[in-house]
Amino acid sequence: MLNLMSAQDLDCFRPGYADARQHFINTYQQLAPELIRSCHSFTHPLTGPRNESLTCDMVQLGVNDAPQQLLVLISGTHGVEGFAGSAIQGDCLPLLDELLHKHPSLGVVMIHAFNPWGFAWLRRYDHEGIDLNRNFIDFSVALPENPGYEQLHSRLHSIGDVTADNLHLLWRDMTEAEFVKVITEGQYQHKDGFFFGGKAPSWSRQILEEITTDSLFDSAERIAVVDLHTGLGPYGYGEIINDHPLGSAGYDWVVNWYKENAQSTELGESVSTPKQGLVDFHWHKVIGDRGCFVTLEFGTYSMTRLLQVMIKEQYYQNELLQNGAARDLQNSNVQLLKQFFYPEETSWQQQVLFRGRQVVSMALDGILS
Repeated sequence: MLNLMSAQDLDCFRPGYADARQHFINTYQQLAPELIRSCHSFTHPLTGPRNESLTCDMVQLGVNDAPQQLLVLISGTHGVEGFAGSAIQGDCLPLLDELLHKHPSLGVVMIHAFNPWGFAWLRRYDHEGIDLNRNFIDFSVALPENPGYEQLHSRLHSIGDVTADNLHLLWRDMTEAEFVKVITEGQYQHKDGFFFGGKAPSWSRQILEEITTDSLFDSAERIAVVDLHTGLGPYGYGEIINDHPLGSAGYDWVVNWYKENAQSTELGESVSTPKQGLVDFHWHKVIGDRGCFVTLEFGTYSMTRLLQVMIKEQYYQNELLQNGAARDLQNSNVQLLKQFFYPEETSWQQQVLFRGRQVVSMALDGILS
């Protein structure tokens, strides 16, 4: 569907949020003017490290204001993971020009830097310490409990200097896989903890809820949503993660459109595990039985290394909050987090762009078939 073999321009990988945003804007503005149906910038209440404005940007492309088939690409749900997602969006934009003219019933929505604060400040979480991918729960009822995490919280905060040699002490009474499942499931009691889902809808969630009230999401007959992430799985490989419930229409659409490329969390096939509060669940409601949501997850380094960098970075952030100090982007713990989620290495970048085009093409083939 897209030209997978057209020349790659690694310049779409930008060094920071502000550059990535400007590249995204410049790239979509180079499309034929009649393709830009609407664009909105949602300004975050806080500013970036250079006191710049932070925005989540949404652009709708196509020749029709009310497309029958709709592709949605999202970057930066987990802030610092936005480097790869933004690059894929920038890479795909020029390739969509001819396709959108050829298929007047097709529309594309790109949501750039869903968590702009995390992207700019090199955090996986947002300005309130919230993991957006745990925030989509019903806050009108009692907050979910995670008893397993409660038992581990103090241990996670008392290990001291985290090294490869002492990391195993965290799961001394369980397997590493069991430990990872417990702490990544999500928790709603400890803002200074890991995978904190918040105690109310986050700023980004409110923006997404506003975006998806647009009538184009009601009128579309087919919808494919791809959320772009990094950090889990083999180096450079993009796994398509299916979080739809078994037996649901969405699950069947994933299988139909992505075939064996897609891996189910419920069946234990995926590098990810079932979690609560995922942004997926919001999209499941928006889409209904008209299509599906998938996460495209690009692998970087080992799970052991992930735990090390995330624990060290959380320690650093907690110290800042206690001391009222500003976040230093050059701090070693911040840089290690960035390097984990964004390997600035040519072969990794090439794999990301190629797989990104490939998955977008599969999504387009699905909704247009």
